Amino acid sequence: MSEENDRLQHLMARYRESCPEVDPSAGFMPRLWERIEARRSLSWRLRGYARVIATAAATVCFAIAVFQLSPFDVNPMYERTYLEALEADHTPEAMAFADLVVDEAGVKR
Repeated sequence: MSEENDRLQHLMARYRESCPEVDPSAGFMPRLWERIEARRSLSWRLRGYARVIATAAATVCFAIAVFQLSPFDVNPMYERTYLEALEADHTPEAMAFADLVVDEAGVKR
């Protein structure tokens, strides 16, 4: 057991030698944060920007989905197809040339 205590004491002594003493001055924390900020790289900043952009995109998608699902009055013009709109068009300008269509037998349509 004494041998294990000696090995433990030797290990602790090596640990104390390898770790520098912490300076308990007033500038310790500011210097610590300066070192942390210095290690932050461009990729860390880009990752932060990507998170912001992804959050904004998700918010916009959610807003568009809510807008699309919300009930509101739709203009009847947008509820039919282009051909249906042309078929329903009975303006005088469109009817003025309706009798000009003649088939091969000479019958007006």
